[in-house]
Amino acid sequence: MEETIANEEGAQPQEESRGSFLSGSGIAWLAGLLLMGIGFTVPLDQVGFWNVVLIALGLPVAAGSLALKWKRSGKVAMANGAMTILVIGCIVAVGVTIWFVSLLNSLGN
Repeated sequence: MEETIANEEGAQPQEESRGSFLSGSGIAWLAGLLLMGIGFTVPLDQVGFWNVVLIALGLPVAAGSLALKWKRSGKVAMANGAMTILVIGCIVAVGVTIWFVSLLNSLGN
């Protein structure tokens, strides 16, 4: 009896990563800007608290969810682009939060 040993590279062809870093970051950026645009235009409550939350967290949430989705599907370059936008979105979220807290402090004086 003759045994055939399958070559590991030939048995399981590797999936090539489709998409690029720029397309991943561009799509994540546009999705985040769409959420931020909704926060700027659609009144969600009388005070505007939820609008500020949507503006602050729109970019990181959109980029983070797209990065997870693309990483699971094997599109590593697009996931890296979305992770870059996630970092930028976190910086924007911290800035918006600091601005909102200082705005609330100025209303109390």
